Amino acid sequence: MSLVDRLLDVRDTVYLLGGLAYYGMRKKTPERAYQSMVRMFTRTAGRSNDLISRGVSALRPPAELPAHDGVLGTLTDEKRRTLTEHLDRDGFYIFDQRLPDAICDRLVELALRTPSVAQGAGENGDALLVYDRHAPRAVRYEMEPRVLVADADVQALLADWSLLTVAQDYLRAAPVFDIVTMWWHTAYRDQPDARAAQFFHFDMDRPRWLKFFFYLTDVGPDNGPHCFIRGTHRTGGIARDLLARGYARLPDADVARHYEPGDHMRFVGKRGTIIAEDTRGLHKGQHVVTGDRLVFQLELTNTLFGGALTVLPQAAPVDDTFRERLRAYPRVYSAFGTAC
Repeated sequence: MSLVDRLLDVRDTVYLLGGLAYYGMRKKTPERAYQSMVRMFTRTAGRSNDLISRGVSALRPPAELPAHDGVLGTLTDEKRRTLTEHLDRDGFYIFDQRLPDAICDRLVELALRTPSVAQGAGENGDALLVYDRHAPRAVRYEMEPRVLVADADVQALLADWSLLTVAQDYLRAAPVFDIVTMWWHTAYRDQPDARAAQFFHFDMDRPRWLKFFFYLTDVGPDNGPHCFIRGTHRTGGIARDLLARGYARLPDADVARHYEPGDHMRFVGKRGTIIAEDTRGLHKGQHVVTGDRLVFQLELTNTLFGGALTVLPQAAPVDDTFRERLRAYPRVYSAFGTAC
């Protein structure tokens, strides 16, 4: 390592430690601390994130949950261990259980009647449009969080014990929801779109997290299946020369040079398919060739320290279970209404 690299490491370590201390007092992350976290991740191949997460687990250990079953089925102790081992090893897990058809129907209906952010569809950028499946005007239509968190089905999923359990077991810390989103991908363009995350990349908003993807439409090989490179979520799992490019979109050919074809996972599935994934690993949404794809996503993290937080609207609870969870587990829902 050169002297310059050592000095950069010292600088970023100081910024990161200072930012963690500031966050502990103010519940806000200085931008330079977040950028230092990203740079340290690329230079340490993930070891810096691992160290932060061990500290978070010590400060915020897993909560005592009174139940563990839910949309992911019956989670016995043995099943929970198997899930965590699978996620630790591969970075993803496809559940046998599927989201019920009735919930898929209602969320699809919501996505077809409600204006969403159509990327690049306006004269000077994005536009708020109702998606027309017969005449798309953008590659990606993303629902606004305020609409989603006011929905009864979404609130029921936010209160689901099984989702909280799987996330907490994997994070080794009390979980916090920080992303609630839903989006269409369409066949509007005939080439992959970088802004729509259709090139391989890793996420790095927080030190550690777990995403749940819910397919709300059937996803075949031509409908833009989600893709993941197995094992790249692990420390040292992303090739050094790819990390050297920083927080960047990566061409398929560059990724293919480093990983066996058998580790390139492409998740096709019927509507209702549920996937848990650590998107610290390399992943992308494949370009849609025909039709479209609607995905609902929840993310749970071990801390809100990190990139700029989209504060989730504090919607009036319409689901009784969600109302109870808000009262009983304030930290789990601390991104709702206030970034704390």
